[in-house]
Amino acid sequence: MSAAGAAHRLETYVLVVGVGAGAHGARAILTYLDSPHRAPIATRTVRRRRGQSLVSTVSDGVSALHAIASKLALQVRHSAIAYRVSEDADAITSHRDAAASALVHETAAQLRYLRFTGMVPNHGSTVVCDMGSTGMTVSVVDLAGSDTLRSTRTSTFCGDDLDHLVRRHLSSNKIRVDVDRSRLLKEQLSTGGVVNAQNPDGPGSHVLTRKDFEDMIAGSVRYATMVVGQTVELSGAKPSSIVLVGGGANVSSIGASFERHLGLRTHVPEHPELVSARGAALLSVSGG
Repeated sequence: MSAAGAAHRLETYVLVVGVGAGAHGARAILTYLDSPHRAPIATRTVRRRRGQSLVSTVSDGVSALHAIASKLALQVRHSAIAYRVSEDADAITSHRDAAASALVHETAAQLRYLRFTGMVPNHGSTVVCDMGSTGMTVSVVDLAGSDTLRSTRTSTFCGDDLDHLVRRHLSSNKIRVDVDRSRLLKEQLSTGGVVNAQNPDGPGSHVLTRKDFEDMIAGSVRYATMVVGQTVELSGAKPSSIVLVGGGANVSSIGASFERHLGLRTHVPEHPELVSARGAALLSVSGG
């Protein structure tokens, strides 16, 4: 192998930290530059505490992974943070612990990772739906130029509201669970058919089925489907697919509704909640 080839191969083994930052907090991964699609060396989900700034939350995630790398005697060469709005980017830039990281917009990070895995082609257009804890962002993207043709953000459809629907349903059946437990039940119902919800501090249980869950969120899913359809129509594009990312993408009935009502093939990457962080890792050298 030539010296240039050897140098390039060494570079692909570089250890990187990728972060997806949002209103909920941050998801950070420690991975290798050439294989962000594989299981990360380590991950951290840092939820934003009441009154805590997003930058502080991001910094906590980055610091935790640097500490892990140090214990493993591994050197982190690059880090990148995917942000959603410019105000977040400005705040991150001014924070001494996060300023050394490359900053990339979350749509650019998501698109980079989706291309890396071959989930989207290099031509035509696609729809990227980012379904997070506090809202859904729908972006119609021209794949040839990586341009966002139309983008809509709504807080009316979000993961927190779906969690609330689960808690309200269980409360009507005399079962009281906290936010973390309702989120876990929601995720379990996305991959299985039945869960048994129990009162944490006393007797009582209630069987919750996936059909129950799909019925309780049906109105919210119809609204989300309408938002996606309107965004596509206003973009003037004819996308060939929809890609769901973010934690909400794990709810299978959402993608099924999009396919059924919009007639577009819907894809969900493995671990959709890590797509922004993985894309940021890929862009950590170029910064976009």
